[in-house]
Amino acid sequence: MSFLRVSVSETGVAIMGAEVFIIDDRSVNRKILTKFASSVGDDITVSAFPNPVEALEACSRTVPDLVITDFKMPLMDGAGFIRELRRQASTADVPVIVVTAYEDHEIRREALEAGATDFILSPVDPWEFQTRARNLLRLRAQQVVIHRQTVRESEERFRLLVEGVRDYAIVMLDPAGLVTSWNAGAERLLGYCESEILGEPAGLLDPAAATGADGSDPAPAAMGAGGGAGVGAMLASAAADGSVHGEHVRVRKDGSRFQADILVTAMRDDAGGLAGFSMVTHDITTRRDMEAALRDALAESQILLRELHHRVRNNLQVISTVLYLQTLSMPDDDLKHGFRRTQQRIDGLGLLFRNLLGPRRITSVRFDGYLVDLCTSLVPNFDAARQLLRGADIGSLALELDLAGPLGLLIGEILFTAADDAVPKGGQTEGGADGGLTVRITHESGGLTLDFEFDRDPATGPPRVGGRYGLGPAVMAALADQLEARIGLGERDGRARISLTVPSSLFEAA
Repeated sequence: MSFLRVSVSETGVAIMGAEVFIIDDRSVNRKILTKFASSVGDDITVSAFPNPVEALEACSRTVPDLVITDFKMPLMDGAGFIRELRRQASTADVPVIVVTAYEDHEIRREALEAGATDFILSPVDPWEFQTRARNLLRLRAQQVVIHRQTVRESEERFRLLVEGVRDYAIVMLDPAGLVTSWNAGAERLLGYCESEILGEPAGLLDPAAATGADGSDPAPAAMGAGGGAGVGAMLASAAADGSVHGEHVRVRKDGSRFQADILVTAMRDDAGGLAGFSMVTHDITTRRDMEAALRDALAESQILLRELHHRVRNNLQVISTVLYLQTLSMPDDDLKHGFRRTQQRIDGLGLLFRNLLGPRRITSVRFDGYLVDLCTSLVPNFDAARQLLRGADIGSLALELDLAGPLGLLIGEILFTAADDAVPKGGQTEGGADGGLTVRITHESGGLTLDFEFDRDPATGPPRVGGRYGLGPAVMAALADQLEARIGLGERDGRARISLTVPSSLFEAA
């Protein structure tokens, strides 16, 4: 970093403490330009380089106040060199004079587009060189003054802002981890006033450093930048990575502890060296307590829901058992068949609770498993792997319980109809088709369609979903209206077909 100064007297303007870089591949030119540059002002440091590459390396260590460069050079021409200067933040505004023997407008255009500030034709006139260099150094000095003033004003505004923040502890630390700044929020949150904490190690805020492992006072080494496991570790991580964020326990002056959200950021100087750290701390104890209370409440509600589901399922099982026992003494007639159908409907509703998605989704049912359970439970010898043809992926679909119940009743009535109307086959059980049913699942525009196909016995007449032993047309219509579903009757390849189409909007991701 240079210390460019300008003093004004009766004799004119004096430039002092400037850093000037000369770049030229010819040693004679470097000597001449160095002599000219040294005479521009007092205490001027001139560094000469035979090529732009060495000059760029030097710029990473020292920022010049003025650069004077040739245009035609090996390794890198003047335009490329200027572009590299402008690409670096530290040298983006440094004035550059291009020295060239060519009065070529193309060269001037290229240099100007790259970011050149001024030109001097070779051979260089000493008076012209000194005048142009002095003017640019004066402008550079004014820029430095304005920049420093702007920085001071920004720092003052930032200081006032930081001091006014009361919900966040904003602490500035030096590279050793000692406190250099302490805002009102830090005093309110941590209990130390500024006069007590300035110059003290930030490790004081660590619970381990506050008491010592055995309850004694901590050793001084444990409280420095590397001490106090929490603060020391965060400072080391910030120094290596630029910043670090995490939640840790911190201790106040009175010894009370709290859960803190902490952001530590490393601050660098112009040369890239570590200048210190900023540490912003926010008390999140109340928020964490509320989150824990919500988690506990949610866990309790899930336990209650599971218990309710268990009781409902048990009661359904009791009702199903009572119905079954009542049918044991009945003759094989329509009344007994109706009782058995009612028992199967109750069993179908009970299957809902076997297909719940788990503790986090205890009010939703996985549709694929529920459909398979319905088919295999209500249709004897139904082989889901062979007879359930999935033209659409339903393994990721779920239904809310209040929708799965009506849909299950609709599917059950269709299965009962298929079982009652199917062609009798050998080995058929009471009221069922021995596996002749095929269920196809497809996606149609805006809906999911289930096609139930079977070989219909002509003696049974046309299919009547919900008829005979069913819930009845009025109930079926009400269930379909609730789901905005459609039931259709038809044929496919000589087989009877009952279609059920439900809107895709009923389903959600499992």
